[in-house]
Amino acid sequence: MTTLPTTTPMRLPRPAGAGPLALAGPMQAQPQGGSQMTGADAWRVIRSNIWLILISLVLSAAIGFGLNMYLAKNFASYTSVGYVQINPPVTFSIKDQPIVTDVSNINLDQRTQAALLKQDALFIQVLQDPNADVRKTSWFQSYGSDAAKAREELMDDLKVEVIPESKLLAVRMSCADKKSPKVVIEDIVNAHLENQKKINQNKQLERSVMLNNLKQRYQFRKDEISRDLRDKAVKLSIDGMGTPGRLSAKEVELQDLLKTQFEMSRNRDEAKAAYDAAVAQLNDGQDLSLVQDEIARDGEVSMLRMQLNNLDYQLGLLEGLGPQHRQRIQMQKMRDDAALKLQNATDSVRAKATASIIEKLRQMKDSTDSQLKTIQERVDSAKTDLGDLTNAMNQYLTLKDDEQTTREMLTQVNTQLEQISQMGNSDISTIQWATHPEEPDTRSFPKLPIVMSVAVAVGLMLSVGLAFLRELMDTSVRSPRDIQRVGQLNLLGIIPHEDEDPQSAGAPLQTIIFQAPHSMLAEQFRQVRSRLQHAASLDSTRSLMVTSPSPGDGKTTVATNLAAGLALNGRRILLVDANFRRPELHKIFGLPNDQGFSAVLNSIDNFSSAVCQTQVPNLDILPSGPRPSNSTELIESQLLIDFIERALEEYDHVIFDSGPFLFVSESVALAPRVDGVVTVVRARANSRGLLTRLRDDLKKTKAEHLGIVLNAVRAQAGGYYNRNIKTYYAYQNAE
Repeated sequence: MTTLPTTTPMRLPRPAGAGPLALAGPMQAQPQGGSQMTGADAWRVIRSNIWLILISLVLSAAIGFGLNMYLAKNFASYTSVGYVQINPPVTFSIKDQPIVTDVSNINLDQRTQAALLKQDALFIQVLQDPNADVRKTSWFQSYGSDAAKAREELMDDLKVEVIPESKLLAVRMSCADKKSPKVVIEDIVNAHLENQKKINQNKQLERSVMLNNLKQRYQFRKDEISRDLRDKAVKLSIDGMGTPGRLSAKEVELQDLLKTQFEMSRNRDEAKAAYDAAVAQLNDGQDLSLVQDEIARDGEVSMLRMQLNNLDYQLGLLEGLGPQHRQRIQMQKMRDDAALKLQNATDSVRAKATASIIEKLRQMKDSTDSQLKTIQERVDSAKTDLGDLTNAMNQYLTLKDDEQTTREMLTQVNTQLEQISQMGNSDISTIQWATHPEEPDTRSFPKLPIVMSVAVAVGLMLSVGLAFLRELMDTSVRSPRDIQRVGQLNLLGIIPHEDEDPQSAGAPLQTIIFQAPHSMLAEQFRQVRSRLQHAASLDSTRSLMVTSPSPGDGKTTVATNLAAGLALNGRRILLVDANFRRPELHKIFGLPNDQGFSAVLNSIDNFSSAVCQTQVPNLDILPSGPRPSNSTELIESQLLIDFIERALEEYDHVIFDSGPFLFVSESVALAPRVDGVVTVVRARANSRGLLTRLRDDLKKTKAEHLGIVLNAVRAQAGGYYNRNIKTYYAYQNAE
């Protein structure tokens, strides 16, 4: 009976101070967002499918040639083209020029005529005309001479195209008969031209009638204006208006009155200013200047002033007498009486003179006001009379202008009538033949260059599309690009297929790094070893497991070469065969397998006797030994932890070659108990979905996934190693 060991839930912890795993430098896979196809990927897809594309091109060219022959035999078509020219429309102007050519609407006229050439009524008119040549064509007779059915087909067969930057319309028709297109185009266009000619003749007739009506109206208007002019000329001469452009008697009279009005207005302003100044001076208590003159000229005032002066003289002679002298007192009294009389006389003269002057100034002001009012009335009357005459003169001049305009309009109408008469029945339509259609010499459909080009283009698109469809549907892992599409994975290295390396021939693949150190394979295994040292600190990552998603991926080959590479690098390595289902290490190194890893797990005392040396320096092998019945439980137990601790006492690293991770439970149990897991993926053997599942399962087990080794990459056209191997050996041999 076998006793089950105690299960351990966690792997052996790393030594204290060990840092986190480093990322994998330049070979690190990118996240899924950067996995879009690049130009280099597209070129790789094309190169890898070049034979498919070339065969498709040749096949499509052959199909195109055959298709052209088939179409030429059963669906040949002949095309005839005629060109009609659109002339600028001719219109008539009453005001500016007799004939005006409008060239601004050529494009609009082209589209209008194109629509008229495609109208049902025109087709019915031509097809139902018993004398039309179109009814004699094989095209029309192919419809059983049914005009309605022929009209429906003609709507599709006849094309009218506007030629840009020109005055032309292209009228084209295609059918199986060579002669019919020319006849159909001729009849359709000729019928349209005849319809347009009739329409223009009717327009000319309507134009002539309208112009004759205008002529009668203008003639009547001219006669009426002439009568009014004669009447107004007589009236203006009688009223003295004179000749237009010269001064009339009324205007001379008005100018004199205005001059008199200006002088009277100035006199009135002066009189009013003098009166107002005098009143203001009196209100201020001042004497007027003329009042003093009146006082000086008054006789009584002068006599009293002389008496006062005489008494003042006599009083001066009595200065020697005392102030109380009787004679001096008497003389002083006489002098005061004389001064009083003089003051009274002066005041009387001042009052009379002031009143007289104020009255004269007031009368002068009133007189000038009255005269100015009279002159103003005469000026207003003269202006009214002159305004009436001016209005009459303006009416006269307006009538003269109307008469001149009417004469000019009448002349223009007569000119247009004369031009219409000269044109007679000539064609003035805006559309005419530019080039009549010709009978085609060669068929218009099919054309070999076009059919071949289309066939080759379709074949090329289909072949390229098929190549990219194969690329998109192929989910296998073939290159680093595919690993990037999975995302969150480090690429540790790429190992080419052994058949692509000429120097690896004859050497055992499992120890190629030791047996053929200068080969391309050995070089790639050394690069894996170097990138592993960058991906994880090997001082703390001492126990490694090498696994793969499925069987046959080459994990044992990678494990042995990785172990040999680390051993050749000076590290003591113990390579353990942990694949109890299909052990391979004892076969590779020619060792017995009677005891090994299974025996050590049951008893750690069997460690020294179970380990075997190899010819590779620093590399020892621990075979798997007999398969135990409880291998998964042994790996999950403390016995595995004890084994790893015992092995690391003598070795720098312990590398486990395990079974495929997605198929063997021992690998799932071992992954979280080692310091790191290296996954081997065989190119074109595993899908991206399988790799995604492997990544997710490793995360679920909380294993340290160090990276991916892409194994057995083929150097085919468009492959990853297309030129790398030759370049490597050329560089190595200094060629």
